[in-house]
Amino acid sequence: MITVGGETFGAVAVGMGNPHCIVFCDEDRLEALKAVASQIEVCPEFPEKTNVELTVVESRTRVRVTVWERGAGYTQACGTGACATAVAGALLGKTERCCTVVLPGGDLEIDWQEDQVYMTGPAEYVYSGTAKL
Repeated sequence: MITVGGETFGAVAVGMGNPHCIVFCDEDRLEALKAVASQIEVCPEFPEKTNVELTVVESRTRVRVTVWERGAGYTQACGTGACATAVAGALLGKTERCCTVVLPGGDLEIDWQEDQVYMTGPAEYVYSGTAKL
């Protein structure tokens, strides 16, 4: 349990080489949780800050995730966050060990096997830039 903005709710901390806080919620609570994601990032329980995955379970093989990336705010996707979400869902019995994580930037297939967590999804060239020296 974690308390933010005067409200206490369930949260799952998962490490994927970086910290993640997964909050499972119903669709009707999602907007309220979006309003406090930045506060979850900096909770005292996370002294090095944390990424936040607000997660709606659509089925045992499909979850929809809104990502608040530590230090960056809302992002289109997070690979380690998708993996952390799938592991948390499976550990809590909310999902299978293999599931689709739906993110604003696209879907990722996550498969938590005995040896590690595998992620499959598209890779697309989206930006280029030039450094001004």
